[in-house]
Amino acid sequence: MFNFNQKINGQLFGLICFAVMLLSTLSPHLELLADEWNETYDKGKLALQRGEWEQAVRHFQTALSLRDTPNAQATTSNLKLVEYLPYYHLGQAYFYLGDYDLALENFEKARHAGAVNQTAYKNYLARLSEMSRQMQRASQQQGEKDELEAQMAAVTNSIEREEFGRARTVLRQLKNKHPENKTIAALEQALKKIEDRADFQPSQAKAGSESEERFRKGLDYFLVGQYELALQQFRAAERLDPDFTTAQDWIRKTISEMERLRLESNQQDEPKVEVTEKIIQQTSAPVFAVSSPKGQVTEVRSSEFNLTGTVADDKGIDYVEITLNGQPLQNRAGERVILQPKDSTEAKNFSFSAAIPLRRGENQIVLTAFDVDSTIHRTIEPRRVIRKPPIYQTTTFGVSLGSIVLLGVGVFFAARVVKYRIAIVNKYNPYIAGSPIRNEEMFFGREKLIKRILNTLHNNSLMVYGPRRIGKTTLQHQLKRCLEQLQDPEFEFIPVMIDLQGTSEKRFFQTLMEEIIEVCKPKLDGRTSFRFNDKKTDYSGRDFSRDLKKLLEILGRQTEKKLKLVLLMDEVDEMNKYSEQVNQRLRSVFMKTFAESLVAVMSGAYLKKTWESEGSPWYNFFEEIEVPPFEREDAENLIRKPVAGIFSYDDEAIDKIIEYSECKPYIIQKFCVNVINRIIEQKRRRVTLEDVEAVKPQVLSSTEVRFSA
Repeated sequence: MFNFNQKINGQLFGLICFAVMLLSTLSPHLELLADEWNETYDKGKLALQRGEWEQAVRHFQTALSLRDTPNAQATTSNLKLVEYLPYYHLGQAYFYLGDYDLALENFEKARHAGAVNQTAYKNYLARLSEMSRQMQRASQQQGEKDELEAQMAAVTNSIEREEFGRARTVLRQLKNKHPENKTIAALEQALKKIEDRADFQPSQAKAGSESEERFRKGLDYFLVGQYELALQQFRAAERLDPDFTTAQDWIRKTISEMERLRLESNQQDEPKVEVTEKIIQQTSAPVFAVSSPKGQVTEVRSSEFNLTGTVADDKGIDYVEITLNGQPLQNRAGERVILQPKDSTEAKNFSFSAAIPLRRGENQIVLTAFDVDSTIHRTIEPRRVIRKPPIYQTTTFGVSLGSIVLLGVGVFFAARVVKYRIAIVNKYNPYIAGSPIRNEEMFFGREKLIKRILNTLHNNSLMVYGPRRIGKTTLQHQLKRCLEQLQDPEFEFIPVMIDLQGTSEKRFFQTLMEEIIEVCKPKLDGRTSFRFNDKKTDYSGRDFSRDLKKLLEILGRQTEKKLKLVLLMDEVDEMNKYSEQVNQRLRSVFMKTFAESLVAVMSGAYLKKTWESEGSPWYNFFEEIEVPPFEREDAENLIRKPVAGIFSYDDEAIDKIIEYSECKPYIIQKFCVNVINRIIEQKRRRVTLEDVEAVKPQVLSSTEVRFSA
């Protein structure tokens, strides 16, 4: 017999078939879809250059909806690397539009994401953020001034129209905000003189706007049973203020009362005395205006419902009680819930709110209001709230979720196929052998070493040493990136990368200052003069010391934190060729009083410590840290992760690469470059042991490393 489970299985089978058909249709277009974020982002940048700010905003918002994570080296569908900084450029567009709140919001998102700190836009981001804050403060001050002027004009207008109560209320609020404002004090004094006049009567003060006055008159008519006149006043109040929801509630209540008493809304005759007395007697009970739930029956899915509304009475409300499913409503402490006005001013028009816990299915809620008359009157207002099951427990949700999962799995595998095809066509090979690694996504295995260096830098210079091709230069580049992004509560780090390879002794100090000035240029006043200039050839260590002192003083005045200029000096082996005097001069710079704002991280195979004289410039100067080969786990990550989802490795192939390379990252990358090139040429997706053995002679001969078979 056909049953419910068979029906569901049939639906799932149909959806699976549909998903397969959809995937086969979408696969050829996945490459185009993958590039949509980049194309939209480029359109936004083009609009930004043309001054089409609003169009740029739309393009950047669309790009963010397609890819919301900024990346200094984002990979497109054709495996190209681009700078993807949507929040930064969106903030630019808002800045030029004059919306400084949204500009700051997006600049903060860009800063928090961190990608912009790895690009040339880092300093521009800081400048634009500061400019946005300044413009925002100026706009706020002007806005506050305009608002104050408008409110004071409203007070003057209210006094002229003899709306003294309203004028007094607004003046009281203004005085609390601006106690020293002389104009407010003068207006307050003028109002006091008017109210102190002998001929002034309170009845001269109008209660508020015309709509509020009409509503008040309607209430007066309602309470004495003159529903025709009450209805006219309520409708007049609504026409004057379409958003006057309280007037709308009383219109409905008045019509309901008139229908209940069988009064025609177009009746012109005066009601008979006995009828009027009956109306007065009946309208002495409280009147409800429930705002939530609006209807008599409401459907929700939450386990709790917020009941809100207003209850009014001519003399005042004593209290309101609530019953839920025939039982008095109780709070979490087991006490009965009683809603009461705080004071007599709230009693005539009491606004209430209560959280109602709901059971599954139908819930009967009854509100009962009691007035303060000597003969107590009460009004009952019923409501019905149906709690439906959570959406995730419905059959439709289960079927839909299954479909989404199946579709997602299908898209995942289809995307892998498309990505593999693109990789084959473009000969995608992300490994880098020879050049330092600047891409954060290709940096593996040195996290603990970076952390150790960062913990030491606050007070000590370091010497990072190790054999050639062990990854010292890459470590320096990643250390620079970390210092640029570091939010240290005490120190402000300014890292400067200096490559000494091929630098002669004569140009040594000039090279140092040239790199330092280039990094610090955005922070310097163009009028500041230094002994250094890029054409000078006789720049001495003494010149370097004086310029450095002046530079550190300028930088120190721009931050409230302790300044640390970090010299990341790579290939310091070159300094072994320099004279002892040059080495001694550099060491003496670190001994100056201003050197508390200076620290160095030197890297190389070794730095000479034994010189002809008895004293060594670098003896006992550095905290020395060795760069060791990778741990096996780090080596395996370097092999697998860069091509994950496109290519894969047999376990035996990985074992051999690690064995032959001795976990040295440069040799690992050489192996990976060659085996990936080999399988791309053969249009395969998996690296085998045979591939590793095939490239072994080429790799080991090029790295000048010999291994036994």
